[in-house]
Amino acid sequence: MKRKIFIILTFFLIFIAVLGCVKQLTKQFYMLNYDPNKLSPRNSANPYPIIIRLRPLSIEKAYTKPNIVYRQSAWEFDYYTDHLWAVRPADMITDLLFRHLEKIKLVETLVRRLDEKGTPDYELTGTILAIEEYNNKDEWYAHLTISFVLLDFKTGTAVYSRVFEKNKPVASKTPLEVVKVLSEATDMIASELMEDLDNVLYRITQKPVSAEIEVEEK
Repeated sequence: MKRKIFIILTFFLIFIAVLGCVKQLTKQFYMLNYDPNKLSPRNSANPYPIIIRLRPLSIEKAYTKPNIVYRQSAWEFDYYTDHLWAVRPADMITDLLFRHLEKIKLVETLVRRLDEKGTPDYELTGTILAIEEYNNKDEWYAHLTISFVLLDFKTGTAVYSRVFEKNKPVASKTPLEVVKVLSEATDMIASELMEDLDNVLYRITQKPVSAEIEVEEK
């Protein structure tokens, strides 16, 4: 009888151990997402007669892993083992920016490759400097920092650059809520970027008045 109880107990403990391992191996995957808003007001009702190439964003090495990063202080850096990005953050944000630019029709031609639709006039590049959950005992934050540069394609000269940083509180302390707030932060950064690009391209496409006067005088 004791032997039978021992065997049953042994199988039960093995079952519990296996169940625990299976639970530990369960992984959850996440994606950033938002619905782009129209650019309003805007400087030009029509798309600018310009070809812009959106170059794939780069990302700091610490964030290249598929694991979502969380930090508990400025000196600590760690990765979730069971909460992962479904797509690399650099690829996700590049795709979201392309969709945003397409929706608002800021320029006549938007490309991602150099062999598409003629030589670009400008190239938009960017680097994700931080994309992470920042938490402590009291508060959680979603932290996103991205730098952007708009280059004259022919000369390589930067005609615009800016670093965007968003640090937004997370009400519900879960990785899912962090991803939702990071999506909101991406939307905010992209919307501000579109406003900046609208202003830059408007200035670029306007004919200098002084140059016109000089030509007339000649």
